[in-house]
Amino acid sequence: MNKKTLLLLGLFSALLLGWLVSPSAAAEWGNLKGRFVVEGAPPTLPPLVVTKDQYCIDKKPINQMVVVDDKGDLANAVVYVYLGRRGKIDINPDYEGQMSTPVELDNMGCAFHPHVVMVRAGQTLDIKNTDPVGHNTKIDGSKNTFNQTIPAGSTIPYVVQQAEPMPAPVSCSIHPFMRGVLVVQDHPYMAVSAEDGTFEIKNLPAGEHEFQFWHEAPGYLKNLKLQSGSTDRRGRAKLKIPAGGTLDLGDIKVPASTLQ
Repeated sequence: MNKKTLLLLGLFSALLLGWLVSPSAAAEWGNLKGRFVVEGAPPTLPPLVVTKDQYCIDKKPINQMVVVDDKGDLANAVVYVYLGRRGKIDINPDYEGQMSTPVELDNMGCAFHPHVVMVRAGQTLDIKNTDPVGHNTKIDGSKNTFNQTIPAGSTIPYVVQQAEPMPAPVSCSIHPFMRGVLVVQDHPYMAVSAEDGTFEIKNLPAGEHEFQFWHEAPGYLKNLKLQSGSTDRRGRAKLKIPAGGTLDLGDIKVPASTLQ
């Protein structure tokens, strides 16, 4: 076999390998993490007015609009990759089975659990009611709407159809003090901060992406100082995800005045 033949065979093998390996499989991946901390004294929220159903009165649900621990850690802050109307992003193979696993939103203790629920477009949202009293779950999205009574001890599956441009409010018409948030995206790259203020988004495609920063109280988390730059007036910032590593934003300080 001469050198020309070997060269042609090598070129053919390289082309064949390129056809067989998808761009996602060949991509490099990285992570994003950080911690939301309130700067200043957090607002004192008014107690919820609970007047319907003795069960709810006894449970004494709390106002979850702003949840801050004694260290100033801010829960329920939302971060996700913002794609815009026509944007696309590679999905890491580790998320392959996610779409077949339902996400749960529970009416429990006369409150929504979790307070901020995240789901991908096309994924099933199992809306549960583990309370002994009936609830109503109402989703007021611009792309997804749901409004049904959830009998005590039951579960109603709802396939979320489209990504929402912004987090959508969730409420209960029977118990108006119940409030929650639904985040729907076309991809899995979204997170909500835990009680200690921390969040992490894993296996992002390496490179620069635009991220949305949001919280229920102010909406856009504007002008937040990050390690590289800051969020703009719409609460967005472009961040570069390192291949094989983690971009750690450290403590992201949220002025208490923005949560009033």
